[in-house]
Amino acid sequence: IHQIRGTYYSMLNEDDEAYFAARAIQLFTPGIPQVYYVGLLAGRNDFESVEKTGEGREINRHSYTVDEIRREVQRPLVKRLLRLIELRNTYEAFDGKYSYEQGSNQEIKIFWSKDKLKTSLSVDLAVNSTTITYVDQQTGKLVIL
Repeated sequence: IHQIRGTYYSMLNEDDEAYFAARAIQLFTPGIPQVYYVGLLAGRNDFESVEKTGEGREINRHSYTVDEIRREVQRPLVKRLLRLIELRNTYEAFDGKYSYEQGSNQEIKIFWSKDKLKTSLSVDLAVNSTTITYVDQQTGKLVIL
């Protein structure tokens, strides 16, 4: 089997904070991150499609209607993900120096910097708390995402 049959969001028990923490780690890791459209919308397992088609892979391939997309992008979690993805795609520090540190066994800190621009991610996996900060490119002030 080459595919996990479930959405990432559902596998994390549809816990918004756990999902955001996982995606934040992914997006702060070096390389070019990829987020599938169902992941972008924090999609849930689509058991109805599996039952309808008899194909297990359909569980994570929901075909969204325009109305569903309009509704999903209003969810606070999806809005946070979109802001994070925008930061990852436009903030120049992600083209700079990468570093990380591990606090306790359940804490991860990731840093990016380039010239005067800096961003950091701090995740406490014990409680799924995520803090993202960055220096605003225009004002030079520290911003919490």
